[in-house]
Amino acid sequence: MATYSPPAPMILRRQADHLSIQTGAAAGRTETMKISQLWIYPIKSLRGCQVPAAMLTREGFYLDRRFMLLKDHGQSPPKLENMAIAKFARMCLFHTSIRDGTLIVTYRPPGSSISGSCEADSIEIPLDPESYEGLRKIPVVMHGSPTTGYDMGERYGEWLSRRFGFKVILAFWGGNPRPVLGNLPVGKSPNLGPTPKHVVTEMLSAVPFIGAMLRQDDDDDDDGIAFNDCAPFLVISDTSVADVTTRLPADVEMDLTKFRANIVVAGSPEPYAEDYWAELAVGDDGSHIILTANCARCKSLNVDYHTGESGTGRDGEVLKLLQSDRRVDPGMKYSPIFGRYGFVGKGDVGNVLKVGDGVVVTRRNEERSKFYWPGISTPWE
Repeated sequence: MATYSPPAPMILRRQADHLSIQTGAAAGRTETMKISQLWIYPIKSLRGCQVPAAMLTREGFYLDRRFMLLKDHGQSPPKLENMAIAKFARMCLFHTSIRDGTLIVTYRPPGSSISGSCEADSIEIPLDPESYEGLRKIPVVMHGSPTTGYDMGERYGEWLSRRFGFKVILAFWGGNPRPVLGNLPVGKSPNLGPTPKHVVTEMLSAVPFIGAMLRQDDDDDDDGIAFNDCAPFLVISDTSVADVTTRLPADVEMDLTKFRANIVVAGSPEPYAEDYWAELAVGDDGSHIILTANCARCKSLNVDYHTGESGTGRDGEVLKLLQSDRRVDPGMKYSPIFGRYGFVGKGDVGNVLKVGDGVVVTRRNEERSKFYWPGISTPWE
């Protein structure tokens, strides 16, 4: 696995200087909340997979954002462009599912049904490619944070290219972490000593690629990510999604999948209460998710997932509707905020979160955190 230098201490201070944190009862231990949905996105910006349970790794849920697409502009020297749904709206027409350790990508053009003849327009991709280190290495830089990906080859690239209408490369992450340049946890949850491993963890530890991820030294405070944008996890609440629905026409319900969250929490007492969440304890194991930054939103919210184009009418103006009162982070002063970025707590790698698990706010910020990532965030004092 590749190594990298951790972000400068100054970045950690930027997160800590402006926060006053409440813990225990003051943080909201009496709240009754639970996980209503869990999502992984095996290929960045394609449709995700709703799952009943997901395993925590340092880089996010196991299998989340392990692949991404790049547009090959065919220039010399090569020019590869990271593909994201905000610019390449047709990415939402590619659905993903997992069966028997294989990732299935299905292309459903506008007008096609979820099941039927279009189901045949699919390709199977190994989730854990054998001998991937022998594949062509390609540099990937996301938001100034570099890593090395692996070109999965012509078979997959050609299938994708025919459907997008231009040359596309499917890149595999391969376990090379990208450095987190922005908001990192102020402090990890206390290490209360070794805990019994979940049976799923024991089984997966025997698989070479997965086992390497699970056996990372838990005393190592370096945090890295795969092809995620800025953090391993993204948390949203049903209550806030419902608030967005009230801004849309009466016959339109906000599609929460457009927020591309990993963890959806039900039972939050009011919309956007999560703005102040600093740490969550989830499930009987008390797995901790450390929440460090707000998620600033872009025009991907305006994409019509049925057509693969920008939406029309009010449901194509979700970003604008949120800008009226959700530009609440000085670190992203021109963008509305929805959801919180998070990291796995110390000692919780390998734990499994399940739909229905209880969620408790164990730490709360007295004021909203301020987003920081060089090259993205706006200056703040």
